[in-house]
Amino acid sequence: MFLKSLTLFNFKNYSEAELTFAEGVNAFTGNNGSGKTNILDAIYYLCLCKSYFNSSDTHSIRHGESFFSIKGSFELNEKEEEILVVVKSGQKKTIKRNQKEYPRLGDHIGFYCLW
Repeated sequence: MFLKSLTLFNFKNYSEAELTFAEGVNAFTGNNGSGKTNILDAIYYLCLCKSYFNSSDTHSIRHGESFFSIKGSFELNEKEEEILVVVKSGQKKTIKRNQKEYPRLGDHIGFYCLW
């Protein structure tokens, strides 16, 4: 299994970002404060339904915005799987796998661990 692509919208310091990954090791480079760790946190969020750094989901919403979304495309057993996380201020977090919402977050947590 590996993460093929990642799309961020209003997540932390990113208004919009699209990244693609190769199978195997991928490296992030950039200046301090450019958002490298935020990309890693977004991947963590896709796998465990929460931020590694923030206890409140709303703290990951870009300043001045009302929601964020993270979409990841995984290759799992030679099939493509899409995970979408959406957090809106004042609303329940939604997580969808292949456009179907999970009835319980516990059904998803840890299913897509990359380590």
